[in-house]
Amino acid sequence: MSRHPPRLTPSPQARLIARGLRRMVKPRKFSRRDIPLIRALMHAFTRARLPAGVKAERVKAPVRGEWLRPSQPRRGRALLYLHGGGYISGAPRTHRAITARLAKRLGIAVFALDYRLAPEHPFPAALDDALATWRWLLAQGYRADRIWLAGDSAGGGLALALMLAARQQALPLPAACALFSPWTDLACTGAAITENAGRCAWFMPAQVGFAAGLYAGATATDHPLVSPLYGDLAGLPPLLVHASDSELLRDDAVRLADRAAAAGVRVALHLWHGLPHAWPNFAGLMPEGDACLDETVAALLALPAK
Repeated sequence: MSRHPPRLTPSPQARLIARGLRRMVKPRKFSRRDIPLIRALMHAFTRARLPAGVKAERVKAPVRGEWLRPSQPRRGRALLYLHGGGYISGAPRTHRAITARLAKRLGIAVFALDYRLAPEHPFPAALDDALATWRWLLAQGYRADRIWLAGDSAGGGLALALMLAARQQALPLPAACALFSPWTDLACTGAAITENAGRCAWFMPAQVGFAAGLYAGATATDHPLVSPLYGDLAGLPPLLVHASDSELLRDDAVRLADRAAAAGVRVALHLWHGLPHAWPNFAGLMPEGDACLDETVAALLALPAK
């Protein structure tokens, strides 16, 4: 495993965005009746315009989501993106700062899945939607070894769960997977959950536990397809993992990287210093967001071509 040390002092833009999150999101005590507010806050904080040269194409059936296509995409290659939002919020439109930039910089079509959300649709609804989309992409003629997979936060955990479930069903796995602040342990056992309670810009521990319970529903939070940290990671494709040393989910990423490496998976862990959780969502506003995406693009393109 390659492990990269934390980056230096956050940029002024990163500090400003973190300050806004601490004032608007972190102090709130969420309950089920606050779900519409949570979703509205996600849309307000992560909305982004499409960059020049990228178009969005809505898909409603047989799966829901949107294609982000550069003007001249490379044929035969694609990236499947699974958005974050604690499994209770978020949508393809809220994560265009990531998906559209990946499409443009990789020069390929990116499909952002609009999976069903909890509490209306608890586990395994999101995973079922991800599996259906994986089968749909394969049926479209894309070879698995020419598809990259990526996700942030809950979407990062869902990406891992997708690969574990695909392997169980004897489906081929993607060429590689990039994860931004992945939520891999819904049992919330990482030390950073308490250690970083004061440093994390987005959340308090109770908010993370609240979302975990809504998504897991009647399933144990340490079930491997809910919390892929507890799954058998052997045989997964190369993983690129980004996390901030100050976020509550730091150890979800660090322990994932350690366990994946122990299982023989090729994994690179990049820890950044003092940044908000899933900061690539602020690409275009925060230089670290663009830098993280640039590193991800370079790492994916450096993999052996299929």
